[in-house]
Amino acid sequence: MTNTKPITGRCQCGAVRYKVTGPIQDLYHCHCSMCRRVHGTVFATYATVGRNYLVIEQGEDNLAIFDSSKPVHRHFCKTCGCQLFIDVDDTPEKRWFMPGTCDWPEDMREAPGPIEHIFVGSKIPWLVLDDHLPRKETA
Repeated sequence: MTNTKPITGRCQCGAVRYKVTGPIQDLYHCHCSMCRRVHGTVFATYATVGRNYLVIEQGEDNLAIFDSSKPVHRHFCKTCGCQLFIDVDDTPEKRWFMPGTCDWPEDMREAPGPIEHIFVGSKIPWLVLDDHLPRKETA
């Protein structure tokens, strides 16, 4: 997706604010158990962008980092606990962010793409995926 204007977002309490100024590369619905637990939901949605295109505009000192596995570093607001970003050692040129924290609908008029489900082999058994998005058993 080519952004016609910057995409802005924030944590729940507003202490941390960010802006995405470049194209979103991918969008994932992740079904792994780690993402489900961190988000407290049946799957988590992430978008990726080139690291230089995501700017933390406010509250960088209010971010805490949780290393959920050796290569995955999750950035949370210290005040409200909202997860905003992920850095993955294997892809240092990218930053993952949570599109659910974007200021909708003003900033994202269309869904970024490509969109796919990942770690479907770990999904909750009763969750029915009735869309036509590509699916990967792992990442």
